[in-house]
Amino acid sequence: MMALLALAFAGCGDWGVGDDGYYGGRQFNERFHYYYGQECYYDFGDYVCASAYSLSSVLNIAVRVEPDGFATLYYDDQGPLYYYEDEYVYGYDAHYGDYFQFGLNSDDVLTVYLDGLEAVYSDSWNGVEYHYYYDF
Repeated sequence: MMALLALAFAGCGDWGVGDDGYYGGRQFNERFHYYYGQECYYDFGDYVCASAYSLSSVLNIAVRVEPDGFATLYYDDQGPLYYYEDEYVYGYDAHYGDYFQFGLNSDDVLTVYLDGLEAVYSDSWNGVEYHYYYDF
């Protein structure tokens, strides 16, 4: 009887904390390293990017998201920075894929793509985006 009951509940899925949350209730824990940078900005409606360059030191970003949605971010020498689930964005970009987006202050946003190939630091006050790449 107990075996049938266990089998019946096995198909019900995970009823744990965070099932309806930001990232499907799954944990995410990755450290990314970026070796190249590129500065981009809007110039009279055109999106202009300077030539890519090698960073003088590696940019390190670490993201940890708990199943309940609580996130910890390390951005280069900043961190740990803590975020509740409603303070960051988990999204999908058709060109770059899944990402997390964190507000660093009132003007700056950091977007980290989960494949680890790119991160974008957006400085809205100065109208500049800094793209960081694992490989170029």
